Amino acid sequence: MFMESNKERALSFDIRRTIILGAFIKEWSMPQYRVILNHPEKAVHVEIYYFPAAGENDVARFSTVGLSNTLRSNGQPIGTEWVMALPYDLGGESVDRIFSYVCDLIAHHIVTSRDSRIPIVMEESKLAPANWSTKAFFLDELRGESEDLEEIQIGNEVIRVVWALPITAQEATLILREGVDAFDSYMAGTEHSIIDPRRP
Repeated sequence: MFMESNKERALSFDIRRTIILGAFIKEWSMPQYRVILNHPEKAVHVEIYYFPAAGENDVARFSTVGLSNTLRSNGQPIGTEWVMALPYDLGGESVDRIFSYVCDLIAHHIVTSRDSRIPIVMEESKLAPANWSTKAFFLDELRGESEDLEEIQIGNEVIRVVWALPITAQEATLILREGVDAFDSYMAGTEHSIIDPRRP
């Protein structure tokens, strides 16, 4: 019975991957690399994919597959997948370094999050890539992507795809004190791209 349960779990994940990854590939073409965050003893299996930018004026992306059915420490499923958009040069960091950082963020989120409500701000961390000024982290409604990606249906389950954005400590404080609208107004008044992790 235990083996059958494992087989059913593996099939369920394969179906989930097929649908979610298929939606991402439809929008962004083929991923170039993947890493797997796997802790069987905690029933954690999350795949993170890197979709490179097609050119200097395009966007690179890191996205999760499987985070949505991962259980938080309180036993509730996370229910969302993440998309992190970055400039083509990844803010001067390597793909491997960003994979490592995203894995750290996911591990922290699994332990500390209580529900799926957004926005969520994770304050400044020493785990952030050294070349980035944006050492805090922000989860919010998906922006700058196709509306088809906002929600992905898997059987009777609806998965929400959220925006995973590196932000500065100052921006994190602004969001926590004054809200997302204040952050949007602040960014609209700067000359820097909101996805540039080296912005001042």
